[in-house]
Order: sequence, then C-alpha cells, then structure tokens
Amino acid sequence: MGNIRRSEFRLAATIGVVALGFFIANLFYSRNSNVTLDPRSWFDLAKVMVVLAAIFVVMRLVEWRIERDKSRMGRLIAASAAAVRLLVANASLFVPFSVVSVWFMYLASATDRPLMDQTLAALDAVIGFDWRAFLGFTNRQPLVADTLVFAYHALGRQLPLLFILLGFAKRPRLTEFIALLAVSGALTGILMSWVPAAGAYAYFQPQPADFSNFTARAGMWHFTELMRIRSGQPFDLLVTRAEGLVTFPSYHTALGIMVVYALRDYRWLFWPVGCLNAVMIVSTLPEGGHHLIDVIAGVMVAAVSILAVRFVAGYGAPAADVLPAPYAARSKTPTSS
Repeated sequence: MGNIRRSEFRLAATIGVVALGFFIANLFYSRNSNVTLDPRSWFDLAKVMVVLAAIFVVMRLVEWRIERDKSRMGRLIAASAAAVRLLVANASLFVPFSVVSVWFMYLASATDRPLMDQTLAALDAVIGFDWRAFLGFTNRQPLVADTLVFAYHALGRQLPLLFILLGFAKRPRLTEFIALLAVSGALTGILMSWVPAAGAYAYFQPQPADFSNFTARAGMWHFTELMRIRSGQPFDLLVTRAEGLVTFPSYHTALGIMVVYALRDYRWLFWPVGCLNAVMIVSTLPEGGHHLIDVIAGVMVAAVSILAVRFVAGYGAPAADVLPAPYAARSKTPTSS
C-alpha cells in the first residue's frame, strides 16, 4: 500500500500547488483589478472547512472505537467511516481550490482586451463549421434539441454522485479526479486569459425563433456578468454566487471527458455515462453557445490533464510499484489505471 499512498500524496500535492499558484496569481492581479473578493467568501470557506474538520474527527473516532469489533457489522461501520473520512479529506482539498480558481476566472475576465469571438468564428469557418447552420438544424428537430438540453444540464448532476462513488473506491480515484480538476483548471485559466471571448450567441446574435427549442438564455447565462466585469466598474465577487465565465476553452467538454475517464473502473457506468457525455459535448454548441474551436480546445485540455495526472500519479510503472504486495506478486504487467 505504500506506493499507492505515495501516489495519492503526489496527487494531493498537485492540487495544493495549483491552488497556491491560483492564490498567488490572484494577489498579483487583484492589485489593479476592479474585481474584489467579498469578505463573506472567506467566511463561507471557513465555515465549510470547520464542518469538514469536525466530520473528519468524528469518523476517525468511530474507526478507533470500532477497530476491535471483527463482526461483519463492525467491519462495515469501520469501512464506511473510513470512506467518509476519505471523502471529507478530499473535499478539504477541493473547496479551497474552487474558491481561488473561481476568483482567478473573474480577475482574468476583468480585462479591456478585445473579445476574440470573431477570430474563433473564423477558425470554425476554416475547418468548415457553420455555427448558425448547426443551430438551425438542431432547433428544427425538437426531439434532438430536447435531448441536447437534457445532456448539457445533466453534467452538473453527475459531479456530486461521482464524488460519493469515488469516495468509496478502493483506489485513490477521488484524489485523482480532483487533481484532474486542478490541472485542467490551471490550463483553462491560462487559455481564457489569452483568449477572452463572450460566446457564439453573443457574436452571432440569433433571433429567439432561431433557438426556440433550446432554453431561453442558451449560451448567455454569463453574458450580463461578463459585461459588468469588463466595464471597469467596481465588482464585488461572492464566490457562492459566481457564474461560469469561461468560453474558450469549453470546460463543459473537458469536464465531461474527465468524468468518463474517472469511471473507467466501473464498466456498468462507463459506457452509459460516456454516451451521455458524448451527446453533452455536442450540446455545448447550440445550448452552451460555444464555437466549435472552443470544444476542440476543451478536448485538448482534458487530454493534457489526464496525461499530466497519470504522470504525477506514476501510472504505467511496474505493478510491484503501484499495487499492494499480495496483488503485485501476481502481475508482471503495468497496472490497469
């Protein structure tokens, strides 16, 4: 188990390093930014961390109290307490990272640099994609539009269920997934800083009848917030009320791929969720309001993040280096990871 724990430590360290990097960047950018972090965000963070710490201590006490009970129920309680403790420990990494990354996204969006949607639309045209035509085609098929809307908004519902499932996994898959979020968040932050954009709906400005079978604010949920930030007027950010501001790359795309990758040990979920998220990636165009080049960039972010996290975790090493001794002795091939 020693090497697996070292792998988990490296993943946790990666999350911490990325969060620290975001925090340092935030301090640098916030000096001359119109975006300020509402102090209530720190208070909310402190409350969550205190609750997580309390749950962690309680679960540890339960494990200590029940460790000598070798009955089936005793083992079940101990295993459940350990899983909850692991879930809480990972949440304590995820929550601070979320705060500093959202803060960065707002600071990066508060720029007077010209929006680059014209360039993104031109790149789409170079590869032969017509966003208006695709919107019109999908909107004329009510069943297709309804399916795309469902798939797009289903991604948010997958995450809490995934956290719980991975929290009870025997391998450190939850820490790995949060590391994926951290690395992909860093890549996304860099790219969105270089390529400010408002999205295909803001650029093409279709009429309501053109997307009547999609949601009323398809692809425009973030637009008012984005324009307020770019106006240069003082903006007070409360993280719990933040909007998703990223257009390039499509983080919905990257996240959908990483969710499926995280389920690779669960074949009964891998394929149905994979199919659902494949449809979701298509939906990022008419419902999410992304340019096709945003989606391609999102695929690249996911691929680079997965490769980077596999490297950090040491996947691909000999089985004896990553598996517990009883299992390592049976295998001479790289682990399935």
